[in-house]
Amino acid sequence: MIRSQDRATFVMPHWSSGGSLSEQHLKEAVASVFAQTDEGWRLVWIDDGSRATSVHRDMRELEKAYPDQIETIFRPVRQGPGVCRNVGVQRAFELGSPFVLFLDADDVAGAERLEVARQTFSENSRASVVYTGFHAIDEASNPILESSLTPSLWEILASHREAPPQGPNAWIEIATNSGYTNLTSATSVRTDLAYRIPFPDEYVSEDSHTWMRYSAGGEDFVFRPESPTGYRIPRDGEGSSSRSREGGRRDFYRAKARVDTDGFESALELALTKGKIERRDVPDLRIRFHIRLGETLAKEKQFALAAAQVEQARLVSEPDTKRLLIEKGLDGRSWSLKSG
Repeated sequence: MIRSQDRATFVMPHWSSGGSLSEQHLKEAVASVFAQTDEGWRLVWIDDGSRATSVHRDMRELEKAYPDQIETIFRPVRQGPGVCRNVGVQRAFELGSPFVLFLDADDVAGAERLEVARQTFSENSRASVVYTGFHAIDEASNPILESSLTPSLWEILASHREAPPQGPNAWIEIATNSGYTNLTSATSVRTDLAYRIPFPDEYVSEDSHTWMRYSAGGEDFVFRPESPTGYRIPRDGEGSSSRSREGGRRDFYRAKARVDTDGFESALELALTKGKIERRDVPDLRIRFHIRLGETLAKEKQFALAAAQVEQARLVSEPDTKRLLIEKGLDGRSWSLKSG
């Protein structure tokens, strides 16, 4: 018999306007939780004010069939996945779950994901965040070739192969070098940390914002390549459902730049408060952050946004920005020219 306080909690936000494909994706996501090799789980499913009444009925029936493992929460107004995850985390905290595993309703958890996370948290008392790799799948759950992925996703895969950010200052590596590295559906977090540091009320990059704040407080990140997540990418030409939701690539990346910057600045203040960095470190970190974000945006051909990041770095220090651009072999002026 598994004790209630030993059950880890899968937190799954959901929103749908209806449609058989969306329902199928949800069924696959839920099935991947049931398929875990470690049976010590519960699922808190949070519907974000969607109109998918058949899904509501199915999830209620599932809750009745598995009352010890499934809990459904229905929210009347749509507020976004971050807010829903906060609701799920709060419930996990109330139930005494040792850690939460985030899983979006269109992604698929690897069968050993919970087992790997529990082992890591058990063996490493300093570990607060455990993240795995991922493989991209389409609407029909067929694998997607890496050559078809956006440059932003290439960055993540490259960081996993070369030097995945780990340890107590992973946020600095993420913010200034590797860029976004752990997908939400591949991330597990100790419940007390997730409860203390909630997701912001944003629809884009709310996860990146949160990961930087997790780490800036000195919490250790651990990468485990085993049991990768199936990350769903719709074939709509935009590269992900969040890009489509924001109205396309340009609006998505504009929002990403804004939210990433806010997350970075929040992480800076937290790290300063915790004594993890010195005030004298801040200008260099700011310059490196803006140049790295500019690189990501330029790879996505968002040249005007990339050029704006270089200008933000120059406002901190023109000579240091110029020196860093030379070190990286970049020419920020070319982004301005291309944007025109």
